[in-house]
Amino acid sequence: MMDILKKYVDKFNKNDEEIYINKIDNNHAYEWLREEIPIFECPDKDIEETYYFRWWTYRKHIKETDFGFMISEFLPTVPWSGKYNEIVAAAGHHLCEGRWLKNSKLYLKDYINYFLDNSKSGHNYSIWLIYAIHQMCLVTDDWDMGENFLEKICNYYTEWEKQHLLKNNMFWSVDDRDAMEYSVSGTTKDLRPLKGIRPTLNSYMCADAWAIAEFAKRLNNKEIAEKYTKKYESLKNNINENLWQSGFYRAFHFEDENIGNSAKDIIENCHIDSPKELIGYIPWMFGIPENGKESVFKFLTDENCFYTNFGLTTVEKTNRRFLYEVNHECLWNGYIWPFAISQTLTAMRNMIFNYPDGKKYMSDFCKLIKQYAKIHKRITDDGKTINWIDEVKHPLRDEWSSREILKNWGWKEETGGYERGKDYNHSTFCDLIISGIAGIKYENDIFTVSPIIPDEWDYFKLENLHIKGKTYSVYYDKSGEKYNLGTGLIIK
Repeated sequence: MMDILKKYVDKFNKNDEEIYINKIDNNHAYEWLREEIPIFECPDKDIEETYYFRWWTYRKHIKETDFGFMISEFLPTVPWSGKYNEIVAAAGHHLCEGRWLKNSKLYLKDYINYFLDNSKSGHNYSIWLIYAIHQMCLVTDDWDMGENFLEKICNYYTEWEKQHLLKNNMFWSVDDRDAMEYSVSGTTKDLRPLKGIRPTLNSYMCADAWAIAEFAKRLNNKEIAEKYTKKYESLKNNINENLWQSGFYRAFHFEDENIGNSAKDIIENCHIDSPKELIGYIPWMFGIPENGKESVFKFLTDENCFYTNFGLTTVEKTNRRFLYEVNHECLWNGYIWPFAISQTLTAMRNMIFNYPDGKKYMSDFCKLIKQYAKIHKRITDDGKTINWIDEVKHPLRDEWSSREILKNWGWKEETGGYERGKDYNHSTFCDLIISGIAGIKYENDIFTVSPIIPDEWDYFKLENLHIKGKTYSVYYDKSGEKYNLGTGLIIK
């Protein structure tokens, strides 16, 4: 069963320049992965290989500290990280990916509590932290996250309200603190960031309010459950009423002195264009949109909008500020980010499962997963193609643009040093395979399987899947001849 894993790990190790080592080095990668991860097989070898590559890179970021295990975003220590090289911006991705590890709570519980206990680190970037914790607990069925957990998550939410809640009961943020610096909608022509009511933090806070209410229900705290259900419903209504404009969820920005009492004030006094951006799909990550808006997903495969051969652009290509010039290595003005792709495909997965017109986009989802898998490559100076995940990809050529910029700058220490973006842990991929392609999901706390199978696939398998303390295997065999277990979908 594990030969497929060994084959890939040997390949990744052979081609790797192992620069930064944390808890699990390359020599121990195979034995750790064999114990921890679900084994996946499918006919599409780009998807299959990328699945194992992303688990292989994820384990590189498991770091043992005096606080407990932490998960890093960058392998080298970067100046803008916290005490343990932690950055909260990608924690939602880390938890949703890592929840499928056999011992996920061992590696993630301390990481969770670190952000809840350390307000500065936990609020340094916008994040869907509480929602992601809830998603992890659905898999583990272990809801004991430590003493005073409900109080901690309420305090965590309240701190966001203190810092970012406007009079109109919506949240403001800036694109830089959304980890999306120099976006088209959030930056003026003279490169000043603008505060704004954005689909990012508002969606995250809406999702977190829902999750707190769900945790409170499990802990039989009716008062908190009702309080946060009201916050969730109010913010959900505000997002749908105010950010859905001209057939898309958009960000609306303002100068400090023009903060109004309503979202309408801000929209009417918007200083710059509010184009279509991938952040407009974030509300679907959390089931916020009303039914009937699903047609916006057609733009993801539209070559005149977001689609390119190298991934999805962060802003529509027809916008006049697409790829506007700025001397920085991290740009959200049209460049391709795995962070944004994985958010968008998570939103698409949820839309397919939960919205009336969702199923018509199944083939598009499969097309975009395949494309996402294929970009996990880099051509070396000597012409060799190797597995690779980094920060930012250029939308017009096959190049990891952030890497090229940093390399040309001489790998400056103040920007993170040598190969800072190598094996970058800032997105999901494995979760999209497990919960999207294989279709592992939850309905009323019950584990169900509803796969999104590409038309050309005759089989796939997912073994060693740990859910609620039990181990499952899921097989799809169109003919019944691949696994000799029967035809169609089989769960064991």
